[in-house]
Amino acid sequence: TRSDVEKYTAIPFLGDVPRSVSSDKIININSRSSAAEALRIVRTNVEFLFNNVTHNLAKTIFVTSTFPKEGKTFLSVNIAATIALSGKKVLLIGMDVRNPRVHEYVNVSERGLTDYLVGANNDISAFITKQDAFEQFYVLPCGIIPPNPAELLMGKKVDELFEELKQIYDYIIVDTSPVGLVTDTFVIAKQADCFLY
Repeated sequence: TRSDVEKYTAIPFLGDVPRSVSSDKIININSRSSAAEALRIVRTNVEFLFNNVTHNLAKTIFVTSTFPKEGKTFLSVNIAATIALSGKKVLLIGMDVRNPRVHEYVNVSERGLTDYLVGANNDISAFITKQDAFEQFYVLPCGIIPPNPAELLMGKKVDELFEELKQIYDYIIVDTSPVGLVTDTFVIAKQADCFLY
């Protein structure tokens, strides 16, 4: 429970997000459910984590958990949408390259991050999709599932990608792999300003 986290750790507690009872998978400007209000609280509280972030670079948030099916993608998509609704330019990146699920929530093409990392096309904007219902919400989906996920994420091209994207967006939200099963999230962790767990 929240009291356990606060009693036994020094980890900041940003909010309780209940299981959504709404049929809507993604928050919008008119959402008034308890999950939507909880996400707005998390959006407000997460701002307190960014005291040391360079002002002209995107604030980069990684979302993870221990195991699959604990709500990482739901939270990633909806935190990104909530921040975008506040007028910020937001990019959501699907980096759970073994089990991508971002496409279940938003409209994106089949090509994405992994296609960019293995291909010769160095124009990342070709793989990014703007979400129609939002003024400033963009998504870079995972793309094809690669045979060598950890090795692909260790490449220099990932560093270059984040360096470029941090100059374009106000926020970058990254849906990552579960840390209890694979090393992928640890490999790219240096790119994060904070983690939501």
